[in-house]
Amino acid sequence: MDNETRRALGAWYTPAPIVEHVLDQTLEPVLASRRSADGLRVLDPACGDGAFLVAAGRRIRERFGIDPRPCLFGIDVDPVAATVAAQHATVVEGDGLVADLGAPFDVVVGNPPFLGQLRRRTARAEAKGDGYADTAALFLDRAITLARPDGGRIGLVLPQSLLAARDAHKIRCRALERSAFRSLWFAPEMMFDDASVHVVVATFERGGRAMPVTRTYGAAFTATGSIEPPLIGPWSTLVADLVGVPAVEVKTRRVLGDIAAATADFRDQYYGLIGAVSDDGDGPPLVTSGLIDVGHSAWGDRPARFAKSAYRAPRVTLDRLSPDLRQWATRRLVPKVLVATQTPVIEAVVDARGAWLPSVPVITVTGADPWSIAAVLSSPVASAWLAARTLGTGLSPAVLRPTARLLMSLPLPDRPWDVATLFLRDGDVLSAAHAMGDAYGTHDADAWWRARVR
Repeated sequence: MDNETRRALGAWYTPAPIVEHVLDQTLEPVLASRRSADGLRVLDPACGDGAFLVAAGRRIRERFGIDPRPCLFGIDVDPVAATVAAQHATVVEGDGLVADLGAPFDVVVGNPPFLGQLRRRTARAEAKGDGYADTAALFLDRAITLARPDGGRIGLVLPQSLLAARDAHKIRCRALERSAFRSLWFAPEMMFDDASVHVVVATFERGGRAMPVTRTYGAAFTATGSIEPPLIGPWSTLVADLVGVPAVEVKTRRVLGDIAAATADFRDQYYGLIGAVSDDGDGPPLVTSGLIDVGHSAWGDRPARFAKSAYRAPRVTLDRLSPDLRQWATRRLVPKVLVATQTPVIEAVVDARGAWLPSVPVITVTGADPWSIAAVLSSPVASAWLAARTLGTGLSPAVLRPTARLLMSLPLPDRPWDVATLFLRDGDVLSAAHAMGDAYGTHDADAWWRARVR
């Protein structure tokens, strides 16, 4: 297949060590509990060329000394791959998300396609109430349904983004309602380079008793101990410490949303600004994510990129905007805090005069005192708290991807932070960060934050 076809199908085949790890966590416990293979059913609902089925068949043959093919089942949308896999198992061409696959399975394993719902060619009607959840998340939902309710094992290779992606929230909740989280393998390095996807392996047991999740890490599958499973929050908190994100404990009932409101603009604003941005205009400056540092705007100091074009000091000519976009600009030209996305720590800057326009995907935060809001956002505690809850959703595990909703959930300190606000007004972001640690009552994230801040 050429790369374009592979991307359209999400066909990225699984390295052998990952296949073996999935089977160690899923098939092996089932085999260990059985005296024979009678009635054993193993499914890969997006089997590709059958790598999981071949490896599972080898284990069944070695354990019971039988032909494993009657135990193995697969389905795939690619007719060539299905034909290859059919040499080793009962495999049909079709869509594993909707096909009738018969009785429940003892083990459901695989590497489902990674396909976002924002692109028309890969969007799935099956997403229904799950918004823009990746197709891999839909396969997780389906796999748990297909597993035997009384002890069926599920193990899938999934994109790291599923750990914390907002659109996978309902699917994560349903998974924990119907099954027990058993193990999680996490590797910050990119295992599927040609797909540009960072992956994890998550395994579950239907009907199992909840217990700490076993963790393994990196290409060597190093055991790193167990951790209590999440209840309703993102799964990224299970592995945040493995990449050095410090745990911060903040006991407070107040959140940033109590004193502020956040808005993230989207396609309409992005495309509406094209044609109105130039270096020689006299309208308000356009501030992109790349121009925002902690407590500082680099507009005019370094080049900016917008809509695949480079600018020295981009401005928006308001007369070139549509009536709807002019109304949008009026709403944005108020005192505010602008927050960048895809950054090592939360990078926020105050627009005290309300003179700037945000570029998509910059987040706008408003409230009675923008400086006080910015002090919270610029604290090490806020960055560590957010990093643990967005790990895997950014372009790499090393960057944060804040959302308006998550920013409003940031815990506020119980103590006043006026001193930090004064430091930030004076441009002393390091002293402001330390003062915020005093307000929160913890400096556990200070060293981590200082090593990452620009």
